Amino acid sequence: MSSASSHSNPFAGPDPATIRLINIRDRVPVTLDATNSSYHPWKTYFTLLFHEENLLDHVDGSINSRIMAADPEWTSIDATLIRWFFTTISRDLFLTVIRDGDDATTVWTKLNGFFTDNKLQRRVFLHQEFTDCHQDDQTIDEYTRRLKQLADELRDIGAPIDDDFLLSTLTANLHEDFGNAASNLTLMPDPSFPKFVSYLKLEERRMKGVKKRAQH
Repeated sequence: MSSASSHSNPFAGPDPATIRLINIRDRVPVTLDATNSSYHPWKTYFTLLFHEENLLDHVDGSINSRIMAADPEWTSIDATLIRWFFTTISRDLFLTVIRDGDDATTVWTKLNGFFTDNKLQRRVFLHQEFTDCHQDDQTIDEYTRRLKQLADELRDIGAPIDDDFLLSTLTANLHEDFGNAASNLTLMPDPSFPKFVSYLKLEERRMKGVKKRAQH
């Protein structure tokens, strides 16, 4: 019997009824899709949820779900997790991973594997896309968000981008209008990605103000 069988026990597991009432869209406000960069935030939201609700043993493979199949509370929570996964992924992913009889660990592993398998090919592709990521006509928000998403994807497959390379790529691939700002960034003490983004957003705002005044 699972630890959830006695909810008066301070060491007991989660209550299946409480888990079922969780609005998964409030807790995981993204849809996992193979066509965009949603994997890192999707996984992050779910990992936080697993920790918050004491659900890690349903997805980390530490407990044999076949043994727990006789425990109705365990299987109830497992079914809820599977429903969460299916509710927060695209239809194409759903049709790819769905299979009768899978437990939550299996579904979680398949979904993660879809984005982390074939690591060598993914690493080459993502690294090239990262180094070729230029601001062009994008806003600072759009440009820096995309750069950070690519860095996160590389980290997820075991090929992290170090801070110096991230900052140098961000600076080097700015639009030419930010030439002066790029020079100033190299002089910033204790440089970091959030600091660079904050400075560039202020500079973008200043440049828009100058342009607007010139037009008038």
